[in-house]
Amino acid sequence: MNPTAGTIEQLFGADGPLSSALPGFEARPGQLQMAQLVERGILEGIHTIVEAGTGVGKSLAYLVPAVRSGKKVVLSTGTIALQEQLVRKDIPLVQAALGVPVRVTLLKGRGHYLCKQKFERLRSDRLVASSRTMQHLWTWAARTETGDRAELSFVPGSDEWEQLDADADDCVGEFCEHFRDCFYFKKRDEAKYADLIVVNHALFFLDLAVGGGLLPSYDVAVLDEAHQCERWATDALTSTLSRATLGRMMRKFHRVYDLPPAFDARLDEGVRALESALARVPGDRYPLAANEAAWPALEDLRDALYQLENWLYANWHSALKKRPENDAEAERRRDLAMRGVTAHSATIDRAETASDRAIAWIERGESDGRYSVNCAPHDVADFLRATLFAHTQSVVLTSATIAPFPFLRRSLGVDDAEELVAPSPFDFKRQARLFVAPPKLNPKSPDFARHAAPLVEECLDRSRGRAFVLFTSYARLREVYALLRERLAFPVRLQGELPRTQLLEWFRRTPNAVLFATGTFWEGIDVVGEALSCVIIDRLPFPTPSDPLVMARIRALEARGLDGFEHYMIPAATVRLKQGFGRLIRSTTDRGVVALLDGRAASTWYGATILSALPPARRIEHLDELGEFFRISAGDDPLLGR
Repeated sequence: MNPTAGTIEQLFGADGPLSSALPGFEARPGQLQMAQLVERGILEGIHTIVEAGTGVGKSLAYLVPAVRSGKKVVLSTGTIALQEQLVRKDIPLVQAALGVPVRVTLLKGRGHYLCKQKFERLRSDRLVASSRTMQHLWTWAARTETGDRAELSFVPGSDEWEQLDADADDCVGEFCEHFRDCFYFKKRDEAKYADLIVVNHALFFLDLAVGGGLLPSYDVAVLDEAHQCERWATDALTSTLSRATLGRMMRKFHRVYDLPPAFDARLDEGVRALESALARVPGDRYPLAANEAAWPALEDLRDALYQLENWLYANWHSALKKRPENDAEAERRRDLAMRGVTAHSATIDRAETASDRAIAWIERGESDGRYSVNCAPHDVADFLRATLFAHTQSVVLTSATIAPFPFLRRSLGVDDAEELVAPSPFDFKRQARLFVAPPKLNPKSPDFARHAAPLVEECLDRSRGRAFVLFTSYARLREVYALLRERLAFPVRLQGELPRTQLLEWFRRTPNAVLFATGTFWEGIDVVGEALSCVIIDRLPFPTPSDPLVMARIRALEARGLDGFEHYMIPAATVRLKQGFGRLIRSTTDRGVVALLDGRAASTWYGATILSALPPARRIEHLDELGEFFRISAGDDPLLGR
């Protein structure tokens, strides 16, 4: 059979080419149904939405139709891990199975690549690297063939990498002596001739936000991990003013111009005044409108930026540190510098004129405690409807946790699409248990941690560790951890004690390990086998109601006559909880328990609604029912079988 001429049913059949190319391949009904729908969507020019839980094999289900189509396809993902899996494993497998030559490129944002001109100028200006990290960067920069910082075995500080990255605000394009051998532009040219372009959501939505140009034109877009799309689209449309963004702008100025020191002093004074004003309102994230003291400080910063803009107009040529060979390059450098100034001024304008379609808010950084002013539309549906769905032949939205579909369609602006929930091959009733705390355990109670801790301890005893204990807030995480850390007989780590990747490695290689974590460990984590047999979740993961974006979205729904709790809070919590549940069962041999410590799930209508959307694990009322379950799942593991 000619693989490209066969039907989808033949390709995914037990005796098909995929079976021959992939050892251990098993025909999966959900995978076939998804592939059929995606191919029909590409051929007929319609959009498709597919929820494909772990085990369905969604990557092959969209890659086979994409490769067979002969169209130019962009594959966008939310995580680096999935990008690398697509490029290194899944796409080569499909190529081999179908016997179709496919040109593939992995394209990243400019900030991921080394700028040769920056490197040469830095090395010529300084005979000795300023730190050991910079010395390592210089050594790498002198020999790299791709310029991709992913090659580095360490993570450079943002201030150090900034001195070498191919940032757009420093790039003079064709006027650069390295334009023809630029790492970034070579990759972008490669993407022009590629059949499949693999990118991340940050670059995909930024391309839409700037009106195109970062990606070549494409016929089909496949957005994997599509439950993240609203967040990434919002990020792409968000403008920010902070000490960090102004500092980066001024460092770029100083690299190019002999700038009078008075400008640095004026901006520093303005930022300190603004941060002082922003600190008057408690909280790490609140609407700018709640702080009247911020307005005078923002006006002072606007005046400082206006003076800097006037100086640049008057001195853009004479103040250059290094005179270019032609005035066109000098003008390009002026335009780049001006863009940074006007962007910050525009952020202040947007903040002061926030409307019913946009929101301005203050955010305080977790690590440095610095404040930033942010502006964004709270609803990206109209933007995506106009820039993506109306101009792309077929968009495929897929994720393991993308339902409820009306919530996704409303938030992303999908008016017309075919939908599918692809059935999972996992036997959740046999492989998984779900424990929900009794109604009296309410996470809003001040003594919740004291009552929840014994349940956590009992659950961990039953599972012999091997657990993620996940929280919706750092405060609750630290509170419960403090109550249990001396009582648990298992190796225990707290998020923050090690970098995320090192924590995962520790968990995978440490028998009976327990990780107390939040946020970033709710999704994108893959621990297959008995190493992870228990996931404990402290509460129904509703969005924070006081979050400015959440408040704005709820107000917008209510203005349309829709209940914000029912149409936003419940669907958002459902998707989030399904992500937490998804950490548990990653293969047909995995077994484990999800314990939800929020009694509201067992006693309220909305709790029942959320639980009904979870995989059909067998519900248990008492933790002692886990005894027999884990005795069965212990198998031959000496740690668990003794």
